[in-house]
Amino acid sequence: MKPLLQFNEVTASQISALSFTVRAGEMRVLKVPTEEARVVVIDLALGEMQAAKGEILLRGQTLDASKPGTIGWVPARGGLISNLKTWENITLPLWYHGRRQTQAVEEKLSRWLSELQVDPQEWENFMACPAGKLKLWERKMAGLLRGLLQAPQLLLIEAGLFDEIEAARSQLWINALEKYVRESDGSAVLAVASTATVLPWEIIERS
Repeated sequence: MKPLLQFNEVTASQISALSFTVRAGEMRVLKVPTEEARVVVIDLALGEMQAAKGEILLRGQTLDASKPGTIGWVPARGGLISNLKTWENITLPLWYHGRRQTQAVEEKLSRWLSELQVDPQEWENFMACPAGKLKLWERKMAGLLRGLLQAPQLLLIEAGLFDEIEAARSQLWINALEKYVRESDGSAVLAVASTATVLPWEIIERS
């Protein structure tokens, strides 16, 4: 498989000469030593921070040459806007990138809710609920759904998404992500962790 994301000797605050490659079709976990380093790596991959040295490439091009929405992000606690409804939070990136088509989005969302084994009778209440009133696992799941609906080439995940989640539910989420990569055209998932994680994917160790 061709390289999707490449960090080539990247140096920035909290990290030094970091090199790794994530290829299309892969599910990988980047292990970093501290929470601060985790934040920096994510900011670098999202293009929110510039490296002091080295280069970051997406499909062989610099990040600023990539189309908006090419990289998706799932924060550990969902990253929702509290006063927006769950539906609004989940579809916000699609609005932003001009890719929201209501019927297609609803069909995809129904599919992923089924994959995550959410009771169909609870879908409407879940989607209409303000994010600030959701339980922690529901906020996390909403963030995951937002990433899956965005369907980016690279889905970047904070590994803490799986913290404080019961094992059976965590496995459903892992299965859904693996299915997403299998069925996508050249996509990949990279989780960034600063502590131990339940994720079963290949670990990129970083001292």
